[in-house]
Amino acid sequence: MEERASSTTGPGIVTRKDRTGRVPSLRPRLLAAWLLLTAAVAGCGGPPAREAWQRSPARDMDAGPGRHLVMPGDTVYGIARRYGVDPATIIRLNGLRPPYTIYVGQVLRVRPESPAPPRTTRVHRIRRGETLSHLAVRYRVPLGMLLAANPGLDPRRLRVGQAVHIPATDARLAVRRAPAPDPAALARARRAAATPPPPLSRAGFLWPVEGRVIARFGRRASGLENDGINIAAPEGTPVRAAEGGVVVYAGEAIPAFGRMVILRHAGGWLTAYAHNRTLLVTVGDVVRRGQVIAKVGRTGAVDRPQLHFQIRRGRRPVDPLAHLPPPRRPRLVAVRAGSAAQ
Repeated sequence: MEERASSTTGPGIVTRKDRTGRVPSLRPRLLAAWLLLTAAVAGCGGPPAREAWQRSPARDMDAGPGRHLVMPGDTVYGIARRYGVDPATIIRLNGLRPPYTIYVGQVLRVRPESPAPPRTTRVHRIRRGETLSHLAVRYRVPLGMLLAANPGLDPRRLRVGQAVHIPATDARLAVRRAPAPDPAALARARRAAATPPPPLSRAGFLWPVEGRVIARFGRRASGLENDGINIAAPEGTPVRAAEGGVVVYAGEAIPAFGRMVILRHAGGWLTAYAHNRTLLVTVGDVVRRGQVIAKVGRTGAVDRPQLHFQIRRGRRPVDPLAHLPPPRRPRLVAVRAGSAAQ
């Protein structure tokens, strides 16, 4: 049976992968029709019942200022709407050509790269209990863009009355045409999109590494959200695929995550493995459950060896600990009195 992943990109609107597994994008001349259809469907009927995993918020994986990591169900128009830019901006910045197809795992530029921080339109004074995540939601600004507009700001140590610059979301920024995408990279992305993932095993997800969980899923004390778990492990420890799947991303285009691998699994599942020292797979590879795909490192925004691990159902992150077996406890070896431990 052909697998199709779907996600809602507007009220009542569902986009689906085509027969090759690609994420279709809207052409600019279809945007008006899309808006009319969205308005018409939004008023029909009540919302459908949702499964438990659907009740968690659908959050994009933060690709850093001015960048977006394509997730299932994404379209050029939907991405443009989330970042407050014109679809033509994304098309020009990434050298997209009709029919403007984008692929899961592709990193897109959504704003022109500039060495200067984003232009700010206002200054917000921190009130008691506020976090940067609150401000990002209130002002409809991506969290990565908010951090870029406030270099040197420590989100863990916000003070009442502290000034936070809110970046502009002006869609009319000057845009330069980007060079055409690497043909080899596009070929690998197409191959990955057209390759069906292997069936899920009956055993479920396995731990990618053994180690101590040093950061759990959810909101941290700093106010930032952790969309996965962080597992401490010695540098060079093998990282194993939690389930059989297809590699849709393998690289270091997202600075905060360092060298990262993303696998697409059957049933609309994704897993991500970040901060690696070495990557042992490339986009388009089909991997089996338990296969070594990377080695633990400290790349990206971390200061000690660890693995950042995410499980997503489509675009929605879920708590990995709810889908992993209980961690194995270290085996205790009895040592007789007077004998040496081996």
